[in-house]
Amino acid sequence: MRDQIRYHSYRYYVLDDPEISDAAWDALFQELRALEEQHPAFVTADSPTQQVGARPLEAFAVVEHRERLLSLGNVFDEAGLRDWHRRASELAERDDFALVTEPKIDGLAVALVYEDGRLSQAATRGDGRRGENVIENVRQIPDVPQRLAAPGGGALPSRFEVRGEVYMPKAGFEAMNAAIEEENPALVAAGKKPQRTFANPRNAAAGAVRQKDPKITASRPLRIAVYQLGWAEGATPGTHWETLEWLRSMGFPTTPETVRQPGLDATVAACAAWLPRRDALPMDMDGVVVKIDDFAVQRQLGAVGREPRWATAYKFPSAEATTTLLRIEVNVGRTGSLNPFAILDPVVVGGVTVGMATLHNEEDVHRKDLREGDTVIVRRAGEVIPQVVGPVLSRRKDGALPFEMPDRCPVSGDPVLRPETEVMAYCSNPVCPAVVRRSVEHFVSRGAMDVDGLGERRVNELFDARLIEDAGDIYALAERREALLTLPKMAEKSVDNLLAAIERSRSRPLSALLFGLGIRHVGAEGAALLAQHFGSVAALQQASEEEIAAVDGVGPTIAESVARWMATERNAEIVAKLAAAGVRLAEEGGGAREGPLVEQQFVITGRLASMTRDEAAAALKRLGASVGSAVTKKTRALIAGEGGGGKRAKAEKLGTPIWDEEQFHALLREHETEPAAGTKIDPDPAGG
Repeated sequence: MRDQIRYHSYRYYVLDDPEISDAAWDALFQELRALEEQHPAFVTADSPTQQVGARPLEAFAVVEHRERLLSLGNVFDEAGLRDWHRRASELAERDDFALVTEPKIDGLAVALVYEDGRLSQAATRGDGRRGENVIENVRQIPDVPQRLAAPGGGALPSRFEVRGEVYMPKAGFEAMNAAIEEENPALVAAGKKPQRTFANPRNAAAGAVRQKDPKITASRPLRIAVYQLGWAEGATPGTHWETLEWLRSMGFPTTPETVRQPGLDATVAACAAWLPRRDALPMDMDGVVVKIDDFAVQRQLGAVGREPRWATAYKFPSAEATTTLLRIEVNVGRTGSLNPFAILDPVVVGGVTVGMATLHNEEDVHRKDLREGDTVIVRRAGEVIPQVVGPVLSRRKDGALPFEMPDRCPVSGDPVLRPETEVMAYCSNPVCPAVVRRSVEHFVSRGAMDVDGLGERRVNELFDARLIEDAGDIYALAERREALLTLPKMAEKSVDNLLAAIERSRSRPLSALLFGLGIRHVGAEGAALLAQHFGSVAALQQASEEEIAAVDGVGPTIAESVARWMATERNAEIVAKLAAAGVRLAEEGGGAREGPLVEQQFVITGRLASMTRDEAAAALKRLGASVGSAVTKKTRALIAGEGGGGKRAKAEKLGTPIWDEEQFHALLREHETEPAAGTKIDPDPAGG
């Protein structure tokens, strides 16, 4: 077991390429410690329980630490934290000491030495006694102070050491990996993962600090958080909390959201409060460090083995774990997309047993180079959705084959389509049973028609009982009450609640309906834009692809998808069913336009002198015209005020008439209407 722990410590601390999760390492370490406590005669000085980290890399000069850098002991729940506090209280012969809680940032520990206010040495923790000299690389981290100012006009200690954690913010980590992939387009196109990408921010930070070329370190988005004073030659504050304030006043960035707690109960509550918001910080954290505030008590307690008695780490349930990727399977989504997912050897991640995880799409599988039989790292993203981070390549078995997306739909057996401009593959059958069922699940979801009581299981039961064939049939279920009562767990009250939810959904906004129809590429925001612009499903059915694309925020990809969906006979039948059922298909005052300018489109640009553009648009709409946001071949005229050069140039290119305000007023006088304030619709808020 000692050999196992040494091996995994070497991969983590020295190679920055761990094979197991932190939780798995902790479990090994705790088991070894328990064995040694049962058999103390077998405890040796070189046991991992007596050492910190791993020996420094020979590639760097070695630094002897003046005072040993210890490693924290761990507790995993409230009982463990209270037990640690009890032991400390018994040794200190008091329990009234204050505590300090601070996020345990997941990065690389370093010790910085300052002489006469200037940075003179920077070293990694190493084995606690000796570390690697990384001063030239640490100088590249922008928030490491190179020269200090004395706080409050006082004097600085002549020499002192601070300890901190070098980390990489999550946003910077994602941007760095993306940039690495962009630098290797050939590898990415071939479905291979560039070797320089990193599995997590901690490994990325450690690798960046250990670069032989400081220029590479400088190119990485590194930060530091100072969490402790190591030693000092000169006067210093008497508590940890005061010391952090003192360090901040000199210009050191300290660990964020550090709080002084009056006692144990407040500390327990603070640790528990961090668990649901562990992702709130811009950097990774894997627990909360708890320290006794008073330095006098710290000195009295001292250390045992590799750990101080006056501090501990309240570790969260691991958000990552390693397990075996048994199979890669494919399901079919509501738009016909083929979505690979991982079947895993069940593993506990963040306190939850995970047996499946998302793989997003074929490109994602190839980019991560995932293969069946791999040992993989699994993470619960945002504590909810399990994701496979990547493989542990050192454990890959010979003969493991790259993943290949099937050429035929796994549900319908129809050929698979791969649009050149998309990363997704699709079933070519628009009435694939999986597509139809998933589309109904989406139609009744909360963001769409919000039919409470119609989840995935219930929708499948309705299909299996042949009570529905598509979303339009949902509103006929009121006529099939007796059949509903035969479904599992559907008593009178359940049926009444379901039918009431269906009835309420008839009046959902047009935007919710358009989103619920499940048109490819149309999300909630796109649906809202289409609803606002066209006002009704009927108007959208009559609109050309070009007119749809002209809506601000829509564009050609969505327009093509919407036009194709609306032109499909089967979809027209679904819309007809919804209309017959009394589902709201138009906004208030929406629907077919009437007036002398019906089917005529205008565009307004620039600043008008006599009215706002909202008022001008409302006047045109009262005459039945539509007001677009972009000039197209169907635009009757561009009404141009002051400015508006972009649309004016487009109109000149297409030969579209350009009217000034007088010509616009002439049109309004011809049809005897006056400008009036309308709804707040600004077709071109940028004036251009």
